Amino acid sequence: MHRARVTRLTLLAVATGVAVAACGTATDDGTGPTSPNPSQSQAHEPDEVEGDSAVPPSASGTVPIPPPIRLQYPVPGGGGDPRQNVGDLYLPTSATRPGAPADLPVVVLLHGGGWRTPATLAALSGMARSLVSHGVAVWNVEYRRIGAGGGYPVTLTDTAAAIDYLQTIKTQIAPSIDLDDVVVAGHSAGGQLAVWAAAREMLTPGAMGSVPAVKPVAIVSMAGVLDMKLAVADGNKHTREFLGDPKTNAQNYAVADPIENINPKIPVTCFNGTADHVVRAHECTSFIKALKADGGVGQAILLPNAGHNVYTPNQRYWTRVQAVILDYTDDYRAIDTTAPSAPAASTPPSAPETVPPVAIAPPAPVLAAPAGAAPGASAGGGDGQPPAGVGAPVG
Repeated sequence: MHRARVTRLTLLAVATGVAVAACGTATDDGTGPTSPNPSQSQAHEPDEVEGDSAVPPSASGTVPIPPPIRLQYPVPGGGGDPRQNVGDLYLPTSATRPGAPADLPVVVLLHGGGWRTPATLAALSGMARSLVSHGVAVWNVEYRRIGAGGGYPVTLTDTAAAIDYLQTIKTQIAPSIDLDDVVVAGHSAGGQLAVWAAAREMLTPGAMGSVPAVKPVAIVSMAGVLDMKLAVADGNKHTREFLGDPKTNAQNYAVADPIENINPKIPVTCFNGTADHVVRAHECTSFIKALKADGGVGQAILLPNAGHNVYTPNQRYWTRVQAVILDYTDDYRAIDTTAPSAPAASTPPSAPETVPPVAIAPPAPVLAAPAGAAPGASAGGGDGQPPAGVGAPVG
């Protein structure tokens, strides 16, 4: 194993042409903002698409892609759903070797789908495989959704519990992961959950999701619902279903709406298509404007004429998103060069690894550092910061 320096220039060579909206006004074709036609219905585009497990050569790294390990995480107060309170853990081969340094960055992935079934973590399995091929660990999370015991506030508490579970993963499964180098990324509803997770450390102790055991260092949102009242005004039916009417459920929005819960300590990059009729691009730009007004650092990257589901590895924008995610992790990354490597695209999806059950203590009633792991690790699985002038954080 050797240390390989991964620079912004290297990571973002594939991302040329991306333009940054410092306060949400630019697109990457140099023509200025493009507004979607409000008269177009959300029904023209599905809320979530199933992910491709294969990684195209343009997105792949050189680290062999391991099979995921499916783990169940505990939730506050006990209970939970063993079919939904789970995540798929992807670890580079080097991470499991004895004596591996504890400096492995972690990317947490949160899928979208309107906070409801039938969307699942499978939608982001291709992203997970692509990222792990670049030498980072990936924790692809499932959570309870509307229609299957979830919704507000359960979906939020599940998200917090899943991220905090990384502490147990480090203690009992993967001591090489670095909990001071965790990036959370999400698509659509998952983008809202990711940005909300950044604000947990600002909550009053005892409040839902407060006192996080794991704090992200950066957030990447892909078409995330970042201004939820604005989303409802735009006709986003899923946001209304998740939180209710803003006039009669103001407290729900005060708790869950990213634009009402800004943490200026954590940088955020949001991507949004200018032709996205599910989540309008002005949510991304309004959030970044508010973040910067609070003294934070962020960038809004607008994708001309792009819709809502344009981020999977077999689509043109994934390399840009992936470059930002990877650049948010440490500039230095441990790359395993001793094991045989091949382009990720040539490695077929592997069957999930089975690991022995992990003994646990009962979960704590408050989301502060769960005391132990979930009652079972079972078989399962399957389901980008740029150089200056090309999408570097502004602020």
